[in-house]
Amino acid sequence: MSGAPLVVVPDLGDERVRLRPWRPTDVDALVAAWADPAVIAGSSPPADRSPTAARRWIDGWDERRRAGVAMDLVIADPDDDRVLGEVGVADIDSERRAALVGWWVAGPERGRGVATAGVGRFTDWAVDGPFSALLARIAGDNHASLVVAERCGYQLLRPATDHEPSVWARRA
Repeated sequence: MSGAPLVVVPDLGDERVRLRPWRPTDVDALVAAWADPAVIAGSSPPADRSPTAARRWIDGWDERRRAGVAMDLVIADPDDDRVLGEVGVADIDSERRAALVGWWVAGPERGRGVATAGVGRFTDWAVDGPFSALLARIAGDNHASLVVAERCGYQLLRPATDHEPSVWARRA
């Protein structure tokens, strides 16, 4: 799939969460997430999960966004700006105006509605703007993300099997 540049970085947030680009000061939070078994199980962190690799990944954020390859935003606390999680898109298909969406929440922040708030804000912006559809691939045993997808208006397209995750879609 080829992407189109995502020239707009949304300014999204409310009293619960704020979405923003990754910053160099977020390295420790990213390294911790990449080491979290739940994040590893539900996403694809790189093989090199060192602070150097995290710095390199953060430094490449804007280049990936401008190239239309991916756009990942921090789900941040609106009061102290700490990293609560991440939401973003990849596998962008510019012809169909569709992308694969994914998210994770840091361990101590789980169960507080962080993912629902962040994914909901991001999804509303995405399908009201640059995308006509977002797809989420969620493992059948990832109950928290299945609930987030449903709460954020995604519809189940294909249930999970023993070998494949479920596929959910949110359309404009």
